[in-house]
Amino acid sequence: MSRVKWFLPFCLLTLFSLTSSAASVETDRSWYLAGEAMQVSVTTDNALIAYAELCDTHSLVAGVAISLDGTRGTGIIQLPSDLHSGYYMLSAYTRDNANVSCRLVAIVNPLLKSEADDIKWVEMTHPDSLSYPAMSGAEVALTARKPVDIRETEGHIIKAHVGNVYDGKTYMREQIHPSLSIVGKQIHYFEGKMVNDTTAVFYTYDIHGKLPLVLSAMTSSGECLPVEMISPFAALIPKQLPHLVFHYKRSEVEARSVDMQRHRTATNDEVILDYDATLFDTKPDISYNLDEYRQFLTIREVLIEYVDGVRSRTKDGLLRLFVRNKEDGYDTLWPAMVLIDGMPVMDVERLLNYDARRIHYINIYGSQYTFGNGVYNGILSFITRSGKLTNYPTEPNMQYLVYEFPE
Repeated sequence: MSRVKWFLPFCLLTLFSLTSSAASVETDRSWYLAGEAMQVSVTTDNALIAYAELCDTHSLVAGVAISLDGTRGTGIIQLPSDLHSGYYMLSAYTRDNANVSCRLVAIVNPLLKSEADDIKWVEMTHPDSLSYPAMSGAEVALTARKPVDIRETEGHIIKAHVGNVYDGKTYMREQIHPSLSIVGKQIHYFEGKMVNDTTAVFYTYDIHGKLPLVLSAMTSSGECLPVEMISPFAALIPKQLPHLVFHYKRSEVEARSVDMQRHRTATNDEVILDYDATLFDTKPDISYNLDEYRQFLTIREVLIEYVDGVRSRTKDGLLRLFVRNKEDGYDTLWPAMVLIDGMPVMDVERLLNYDARRIHYINIYGSQYTFGNGVYNGILSFITRSGKLTNYPTEPNMQYLVYEFPE
């Protein structure tokens, strides 16, 4: 089968576009170097967040969630530096709409040759006398996108897959309690909803930027099930892409390549939220700054020597911590939620043995809190000096990742 050819004159690319009433997508350049930042503008109706994804015929190579102000929003896709040269498909869509807007984007990589390259380089030695070949008509096969049954209208929706068959047992949706927590010096904790036996949905709000988070899925009997975030991108993979003929000036490509490498920003930086002791606009009932006390070696020693109003006991075969309420004393029916840098603690024994010299604050909230199906008599929050779970790995089967929340 002969390849369809598309031609890219110098500084001019006529982009193939399939637009719909659902969304339209534009880019800030006519072509890109691998490693550059691609500015993507999306216009759509009746949505707060749009998604733009870049694919070749094999996989999704990059994507961005874009917050919409009215009907329009702009995001940046940082192109990986190892992309092959050729055409890619840029798609834009919203979760609540099956329609998608697509266009072709030409990307060239002068620094890295690849077997996947699909490009012919034609240097323009005399641009004034060059006659450009006529552009061939082409159509790219697009598969209709299936609608998603969850509409993103407020905050930001995150979905996760839960391995409900674990250790020889099968757990149903009503037995699974998923949670999402932002790692840092503030408390941002969200319990999810199981929409079926293997899919959890989290409705987050007031969270913006690139932040570390932890996903967990606990059973009613205390097991921690495997959980993994589901990408918001649908990855519309084109079956065929045109062949790229690239007419270029060497001086311009070299200059852009040098500038791109000089100003390339790291894409894996994460932000740790500054310390804030308030929870739901409420200050803790008791707060301990461990810099004001003698430093013991373990959290267990600190709780015994300094902290007032916390007691440990075994419940349902697991060690739990309980917080004393000012009015009712210790309610042993509901244990406290225990957090370290915002992450839920399941193994209390491991926390009690943790190096107390890494802890900066201990905050105790004495009221009763309900998150989804979970009821907690108080919250006991440990904040490390770094806010990054220093030397405190996540529980088995939890997922730790850095996620970019839309602005």
